[in-house]
Amino acid sequence: MPASISRRALLGSGALAGAGATLLATAPGAAAAPNYPMTTFPTLSAGMTGIPVRALRYILFHRGHNCGIGDTYDAGTVSAVRAFQTRRALPVTGIANDATFRKLIGDLALITYGNTSYFVTASQVLLTRQGYVMDGTGYYGDKTRRNIWSFQIGHGMAHSDKVSLLTWSTLFGARTSGALYPMLQRDTGTAQWANCGPVVAVATLLHQGKTPTSWTWDVTTRRTAIEKFRYDAMEVAHTTARDKIGTEYPDFVTGFGKYGISLWHGGIEDTLTDARAGRPSIAGGDVFQMPYPVSVSKPTSHWVAVLGYDGTYYLVVDPISAPSVDYVHRLTATHLRKYAATNPGHPPESAKQNSILIRASSLRQF
Repeated sequence: MPASISRRALLGSGALAGAGATLLATAPGAAAAPNYPMTTFPTLSAGMTGIPVRALRYILFHRGHNCGIGDTYDAGTVSAVRAFQTRRALPVTGIANDATFRKLIGDLALITYGNTSYFVTASQVLLTRQGYVMDGTGYYGDKTRRNIWSFQIGHGMAHSDKVSLLTWSTLFGARTSGALYPMLQRDTGTAQWANCGPVVAVATLLHQGKTPTSWTWDVTTRRTAIEKFRYDAMEVAHTTARDKIGTEYPDFVTGFGKYGISLWHGGIEDTLTDARAGRPSIAGGDVFQMPYPVSVSKPTSHWVAVLGYDGTYYLVVDPISAPSVDYVHRLTATHLRKYAATNPGHPPESAKQNSILIRASSLRQF
């Protein structure tokens, strides 16, 4: 990257995740907290502020129009957009509309793993806006790849290393129910095979915009945050015997309570209802029934986080997925009902006690 832009300018003057809220767009008739792809780019114009404007300015810079880096659609941004529109035979308005965005991104839409550019930086600041906190390095490495995949799956797209035009327009325009951070329970300490509860709890907190203690925004260093939640937040004893045992509803109540979140005990139908409204929950069941590879060879009582709905499928983070499928899963209601109804060693689903849900008063507000 050119030395003319400082690292401070790359990262911005403050936290990116909450900036630019006035530019969040929703599709006509969309639910309050939807998961959907956006097929058109928003229109940005003079006077607007926020992360989408910052991303636009990175893209302009990459295209050779140096209007500086910042969050305001200022006179320099207008001039840069007008110059680009002139060069591409577009109506010269100085307004970044859908047609202008498509030309700006164009052949650069398919940036992929291993690239370094201001174009990648633009994707990273947009991911941060959606809850996937990035450092703005401009390098498309493992962390960016995981977040791109999660964002794509969370908005009804097949996951891909390629940042397509549809991914870009959704990054710019969609409102999300929350970030999706898939992570495995393996390699999370001496209680790793009993840590499904703490792992899905951490994933749920992140989805709700809360930062768990010792979380680094990188799942490869998740161990400390998972252990902190198990032993400090849930107050589970750190002994050899207890480390072999999973966590139950009272442990979740204690742990989430440390973050000001109140829970209630329900069933899988409550999970499905909440997911369709963009509300997260934690569902218990037999992970051996899941339709993807898992790291168990027999029926096993387990917790997964159900974090959204894309209009067809429910979005699931499963900490005992096989490493080869360590990403967000799309499941049908039938899959989840079967999973919950076959929970070994727990009350049958008819008892309505296989899900842990967040009370409305504790839910993240959009």
